Amino acid sequence: MKYLKFQLFALAIASIAMFTSCDKDEKKPIPPGTTVTVTNTFQSDAFTNGTETAIEDLFSVPAGSLAATATTSDGLEFDNYLLNLYDINIGEKSISFDMVAEAGDPTYGDLFRTLEAGTVDRYYFNFAEGHNVDDWSSNNSSVNLRIDSGNILVVEIGEGYDFNPGISFTISLRR
Repeated sequence: MKYLKFQLFALAIASIAMFTSCDKDEKKPIPPGTTVTVTNTFQSDAFTNGTETAIEDLFSVPAGSLAATATTSDGLEFDNYLLNLYDINIGEKSISFDMVAEAGDPTYGDLFRTLEAGTVDRYYFNFAEGHNVDDWSSNNSSVNLRIDSGNILVVEIGEGYDFNPGISFTISLRR
């Protein structure tokens, strides 16, 4: 009888461990079908006196007018985001940016350069249903990810970033 109770106890513990392990494996860093809103700020010693400023203020457009909302899927979430600057794709395990602005672009052409010290371009991703990101890595040393909460991820592009046509980067996300 004692042996049977021990076996049942061991089986229960193994089942709980397996359920917990499967549960974690099934949860992707970014669950499919998640609604996400992206906003942008810019901070520069040269342009904003070191103050983080909403991008709408820099472009002199109404507050919030450059925010965009999409639902994560197999396709591109933010096509030509920020007045045709980037295509942004959010996958279950990554966030990628591809610059679509071209040389001579009327909005960005005069701004292409390598970003200087004291400059940070931030992209705030607010996930309505939350995210499961615990860790990350970037394939660009000038790009970081900040995890502000269970709903907010912030991509920070800073010093040394090659802000020129054709640039792209990917942030890999992990649980």
